[in-house]
Amino acid sequence: MFYRKTLALLAFLVLGLCTAAPARAGAIQLLTLAQMSPGFTQLVYPPVPAGSAGAVFNSPLVVSSGGLTAAFSTSGQLIRFDQGVGYFGNFANGTRLIATEDINGNPTGPLTINFNIGIREFGVFAENIFTDADATSLFTFSLFNGATPLGTFTNGGLDINGPFFLGARTTLNDVITRIVISGASSSAAPNDQNNFVVDGVRVVHPIPEPATMLLLGTGLAGAVASRRRKRQPKASE
Repeated sequence: MFYRKTLALLAFLVLGLCTAAPARAGAIQLLTLAQMSPGFTQLVYPPVPAGSAGAVFNSPLVVSSGGLTAAFSTSGQLIRFDQGVGYFGNFANGTRLIATEDINGNPTGPLTINFNIGIREFGVFAENIFTDADATSLFTFSLFNGATPLGTFTNGGLDINGPFFLGARTTLNDVITRIVISGASSSAAPNDQNNFVVDGVRVVHPIPEPATMLLLGTGLAGAVASRRRKRQPKASE
């Protein structure tokens, strides 16, 4: 009786996980870092050479951590800055940043981030490089699962109040494989558009999908059934 109840419970849980979510792509915006799930991974950019104000990279700049690889691409170059050395914005001193500009200060954004595996959440702080007390920043970021769009969101405000948090979490069983970030400013200066910095991107890896849970449930059920057979007395006993 115990084993029959266990098998029934496992079947109920697995079927519930597989049928509860309708198949529809989507994501929701996260407005603060505190809304991200605990235990996220933050990608760390390569260090700036000692004695240098910044380091220039041609696209893509590839960063890896714990099996996750992210490729950062623009229309041209990117520059690695550290807050307080080569860049003086509103981040904490020593924060590693990448900028969507070339060695001459020309904007190279938008910034595209491609992941080798899908993620469930992401979060990053962004700030315009050219700030003005009277100007406002507006950051737009779009999420994709392969070629499928998951959503487009915005965040921003007065330049002097940056940096601004850009974040999202997928709904249902979707994952994010690509993010495109663009930045605009109310300033009329052309270099204010798509010329911004971001800190290390934070990501949350996927949880097991229903198909994985189905395999897990099948394996557990098989183990219970096997144990039951082993406990049955032989016919000759």
